[in-house]
Order: sequence, then structure tokens, then C-alpha cells
Amino acid sequence: MSETLHLEGDLFIETFTNGVSAGVIGPIDVDSLEVKPDSQKISIPSKRKGQYGQARENYHIPKPAMVTIKTTEIPPVLLAAAFMGLESPINQGAGTMTDLPVTLPAWPKWAQLGKSNIAATGLAIKEGATALVVGTDIEVNYALGLVRAIKGGSVADGGSLTVSGTYNAVTGTRIAGNIQPEIKARLLLDGRSIVSGEAIKLTVPRASLSPKKAVDFMSDKPIEIELEGELLAVDGETAPFYVDRPVTV
Repeated sequence: MSETLHLEGDLFIETFTNGVSAGVIGPIDVDSLEVKPDSQKISIPSKRKGQYGQARENYHIPKPAMVTIKTTEIPPVLLAAAFMGLESPINQGAGTMTDLPVTLPAWPKWAQLGKSNIAATGLAIKEGATALVVGTDIEVNYALGLVRAIKGGSVADGGSLTVSGTYNAVTGTRIAGNIQPEIKARLLLDGRSIVSGEAIKLTVPRASLSPKKAVDFMSDKPIEIELEGELLAVDGETAPFYVDRPVTV
């Protein structure tokens, strides 16, 4: 069997909150998964004649191993980790606006309605008793819930408006960023050598992961996140990571 290793594999990640598992996600198609063992050399210099400054003895002590993950496939839990954030659900119920007062600034600035996903049907915007025409007097960003005057329209200089209509429900997830500096996670790589077909499994019982670089929202390439962290000593484990080459029959 060839001893050349060129791997493909699926990464599974189990995250923990206050020591309690939040479940396993995967398989994740990561672009890079690096594990770097580390040690520190301790050198004892000699002061004997003719040997001054030379190493009389040296030895190594272990330092925490490091893991680095780079990926353009980004499930929500990893995106939250890239922002040092906490994920929570978005639940805007559907509702109505009745004569909602809005102070409209002069063109080209926008005013917020306080709700998003505005329904176009039935939307009525007035200045006093005068109805404004969307597309002529007023511009509406329905998705974001923004309104502004149209240049040359009847309210180009702004004014006090009332808005009536409906908004639709919005669901999804929100990441509150920069409030959770790390995530604790168990990593499992189910790998296979594309040279020999040999199974290779990497297990990291616990890693402390945090973002290594900024997230470029307007990247010319697919957004990539990079997480890194130390591998932790875990009670009941004999090492901070294991590499298995299982042979099944």
C-alpha cells in the first residue's frame, strides 16, 4: 500500500455551550484543515572553561497544539464564530400600520418605517390629506422598510407624512457580533486517501476556536472564513488529538 497521503474528507463539528452539546453539524466541505503540534525547547547553558555558552543540556516541553480551519462552505454556527457572535431567531410577525407618522427628510435621504418586508398592495402614504403617488412623489424600499422623496416630486424637500398598510412576516436567524470571543467544539474529519483509498480519521476532542481574519462582505471571491484555536486537554482523554488509520474487515 502506498504511504503517500493525499486526502479528501468530510468535517463534522460538535459545538458546546457551557459544556452542553449543541449538536453535530456536517458534513462540511472545508478548504483547509491544519493541525500543528508545538513544543518549547529548554536549553541549559554551560559555564565550564572552553564550553561557556554551549548547551550543556536541552529538552522539550509540550505546548498547546493549534488547529486552523478555512472554508467557503459556511453553516450558521461557523458564520457566528467568524463574527464572535451569538445566533438567535428572527421572528417578525405580520401586522398593519395605520396612519404611522413619518418625518421625511429632504431628498435623497431615507426615512425608516420601523418594519421590513412591506406589502406593496394597499400601501397608502399621505402628506396631510393629500395622497402621494409611489414612483412619482415617493420611493419605497419594500424589503428594508425605507421611504424617501423623489427628486422633483411634491415632497422633495421633506415633510410630515402618514403611512398606512401592511407588512409581512419575516423569519430567519440573526448573529449578534463581537460578544462571544470563542466557541468550544469537537472536530471529526472522516477522511480518505485518494491515492490508496485508506481511511484516515482525525479526532479533536475539544478545540477553542476564534476568528483569525476579517470577513470581507464584498469580496470578489466566495466569502472565506478562517478559524483557529488551541486544542484543549479534556478529562478522560489521553491526547489533545488523534489520527486513526482504521482497517475494517
